Amino acid sequence: MASFWQILFMAVLQGVTEFLPVSSSGHLVIAGELFGYNPEKVFSLGVFMHAGSFFAIVIFYFKLLLGFLKKDQLHLMLMIVLSSVPAGIAGVLLMKTNWAERLFSDPVVTGMAFLVTGAVLRLTSKEKLVPDQEKTVGVKEISWKQALIVGVVQMFALLPGISRSGSTISAGLFCGIKREDAAAFSFLLALPAVGGATLLELLSMSGESGAFNCPVWQIICSVVFSFLVSLGALTCVVKIVKKSKLSVFSWYLFALGAAVLVWQIAF
Repeated sequence: MASFWQILFMAVLQGVTEFLPVSSSGHLVIAGELFGYNPEKVFSLGVFMHAGSFFAIVIFYFKLLLGFLKKDQLHLMLMIVLSSVPAGIAGVLLMKTNWAERLFSDPVVTGMAFLVTGAVLRLTSKEKLVPDQEKTVGVKEISWKQALIVGVVQMFALLPGISRSGSTISAGLFCGIKREDAAAFSFLLALPAVGGATLLELLSMSGESGAFNCPVWQIICSVVFSFLVSLGALTCVVKIVKKSKLSVFSWYLFALGAAVLVWQIAF
């Protein structure tokens, strides 16, 4: 059984990495491997830690979410729904085929995915790939094509090591969404993605002998600690995106990905 301090560490890790473009799921896989968790438990605790991040997004974008009750934001709501479809379908298929647990049990896949995320973030620094801000659109003006592109990219972020925030924000920048708005759309898009994943996992866990595979106190600590840290991390990453510094995280991911692969191959 995981100790209180291990849960605290992993919840803080989740809260920080959920919004920084470095893949929270990938970090949880590596941390789980170091702590000796079994793949099923790592995946389950990760879902509840993501739930903490879910509540942080709700609080941070509370005013914008309230606007969904107005007719002028119906378009944005529809774009979020459209963008959520690809990952939703892929997520259900992964759960039904048990591939989710398999992916979360293979650090080699995670290490390679870290390198891919680093490469994508590096591309955001290329001026030729990112449209001039004067030619970009705001979050309420996102087209169905832009929403679908971001949604397809989010589907690949189901892999541990592929940063959901990093990949979707990058996709938003590449297809002509303003920097701050690309971040806002990415984080709003996390609500159905994280909420759906949490619901599916709850249903799956409740169906196994009628009980969760994690103690209740671990679940509560995972949600609370992740929420508090996520709220602070979300504030920081929005500022980073505004300053066009997203690519700086690529070096960290290159080093981490290489380290994970060497660890798995050599040891």
